[in-house]
Amino acid sequence: MSPEDLRHGDAGLQPERTSLAWLRTGSVLGAVVLGFMRFVPGPGAVVATIGLVCLVPVLAVLLASRTGHRARVRGLIAGRAPYFWWRNVAVTVTVVVLAISSAVLILLAP
Repeated sequence: MSPEDLRHGDAGLQPERTSLAWLRTGSVLGAVVLGFMRFVPGPGAVVATIGLVCLVPVLAVLLASRTGHRARVRGLIAGRAPYFWWRNVAVTVTVVVLAISSAVLILLAP
């Protein structure tokens, strides 16, 4: 796909806004994971393991942003909107795991 293929007639730049929103979401979630690894008390190995596991979906969202943007542009040109459900699931599961892990580790901290 060449850059010429990424042109579309949407003056509101909907694919670009959506792609930037996903980049912001992935970046903020990555910062939250790093904050979890830095500030949540508990055994270092447990906190590091949970944090590193939670970074996997963050990296997947960030790395898939380019292909997702291209798919959104192609979908806009074709008249159908692609839906990337796995991103919503990945972000939701990551947030839930971080919240539950934080609560448990804080409650068990001496």
